[in-house]
Amino acid sequence: MQTLRSDYLKLRPIVFPPFNERQIYMHSFDACDPFMPQGFEDYMPIVSDLLDAAKVKDRQVHVTIDEKIIESGMSQRRPGPHVDGCFTGQNWGHSGWNHYCNNIPILKRMAIIVAASIPGCRAWRGQFRGDPKNDGDCSHFVHGEGEVLPANTGYLLSPDCIHESMIFNEKTKRQFLRIAFAA
Repeated sequence: MQTLRSDYLKLRPIVFPPFNERQIYMHSFDACDPFMPQGFEDYMPIVSDLLDAAKVKDRQVHVTIDEKIIESGMSQRRPGPHVDGCFTGQNWGHSGWNHYCNNIPILKRMAIIVAASIPGCRAWRGQFRGDPKNDGDCSHFVHGEGEVLPANTGYLLSPDCIHESMIFNEKTKRQFLRIAFAA
């Protein structure tokens, strides 16, 4: 049984560009030479500012942007307490939640920077004894409510940070940004 050191750090406030229902998953580049693909250029200042605030340089980063109208009773990303990553040497997915490692080098876990236009991410801080299931699920050993991360603020989550995407009670228009990288 392992000890997970779940932690997160507030980086800085951000202002999201206009909502356009755009999605890009794991767009990769070197942090020393950042670029965003056509149609996502307005995210470049945000990505650069958050990478600077987290002091991320000289490594590959992988950007996910998810602008979505979330139906009532659903979450935008993966619900339930979990850690992101690849486990037991295999890729994993979760009923369309798009949490798999694609063609990036296999790393057990990665640090991530997250931000959203509407609160909807809960994170836990502390040390937790337990092993994530082979899909990263930690619900079998995480207790307590955690903290709902405020909107329009970037947060750096440690590789062991236990977090979840919350279920919305009403239809919600939300922008989500994640930058993943080897810690």
